[in-house]
Amino acid sequence: MGLREADMPQSRKTTEELIAVQQKKSEQVKARIAELKGKQKVAERKRDSHRKIVVGAGVMAHIKIDPQFRKVLRDALNKAVTDPKHRAVIPDLLDEQAFQEAMRAAARKADAQAKEDGEEAAGEANEPARPPQAAKGGPGAPKP
Repeated sequence: MGLREADMPQSRKTTEELIAVQQKKSEQVKARIAELKGKQKVAERKRDSHRKIVVGAGVMAHIKIDPQFRKVLRDALNKAVTDPKHRAVIPDLLDEQAFQEAMRAAARKADAQAKEDGEEAAGEANEPARPPQAAKGGPGAPKP
């Protein structure tokens, strides 16, 4: 009867085998570090985007109430935003006349929406209350 491999006593690993095991572990650690760095980069981009949205919203709110700030911002944007495709999305911030027209248009839109909402509310108030429909064959349903 011969000894099977599983029944043989374990021999010590050679130096080359030990190196191979450690290299494999090292590669796994490097892969995990790269994965974590990728997650960190995504989180930083999200945080940066969120900051830009918050700051932009604050700036947009402030330009409506402070004409001096609006002028400073307009000057800064006219110097900093040079790409025509980017300038095309902020014409009201680059020119005071365009800003005033945009504000008038927004006010007209808000007035129209308020009027529409008021008409809907008045229409609902004038409608007579209807009794709920009885379910077919349920209690309160007419008998045939």
